[in-house]
Amino acid sequence: MSSDRWQEPDHRPDPLPSRGLTLTSIFLGVVALGLAVGWLLNTDSPSVATVGSPAPPFDVENIVGRESITLDELLQEGRPIVINLMASWCGPCRAEIPELSAYADANPDVVVLGVAVEDDYESFKVFVTDVRPTYPVAFDDGDMREVYPSLGLPATFFVNSDGTIGEVFNGILNSEILAERVARLD
Repeated sequence: MSSDRWQEPDHRPDPLPSRGLTLTSIFLGVVALGLAVGWLLNTDSPSVATVGSPAPPFDVENIVGRESITLDELLQEGRPIVINLMASWCGPCRAEIPELSAYADANPDVVVLGVAVEDDYESFKVFVTDVRPTYPVAFDDGDMREVYPSLGLPATFFVNSDGTIGEVFNGILNSEILAERVARLD
């Protein structure tokens, strides 16, 4: 066996991996630039309900009478507002309605509004007939959930009389939580 039979393999780098890496980098750069430009130019995007910010406007349909309820109309009353997001399929939502009703009845100086989100109109009408809340309830066609996001349902937004979000509460309310959260509002 002669030593000239063993030759080192040619180890030149393959041009494809570096070419693929370059193309991937360019693609990611273009996507990032597009997202940044879109974000900067998107002045029509609705505000999102966050503590300390103005409450985003809404227009929802009152289940009784089918007239609309707007944030602007509620703010004209000069009272703090409790906006409770609910759905007919939500067991915890059903459980908290008696507490919300009792609170609304005992505290006419606070506006309490229930709003169905992610729900079917007919199912929600049956739900309202069954649970009989004593405060106004409305149906949302999908826009409200985008500007009043939460971790799940039920979710409650406490709005100061000046229209700013005072607090967001995710979960089932009871009379103690309601009283404590509303006391923090102006």
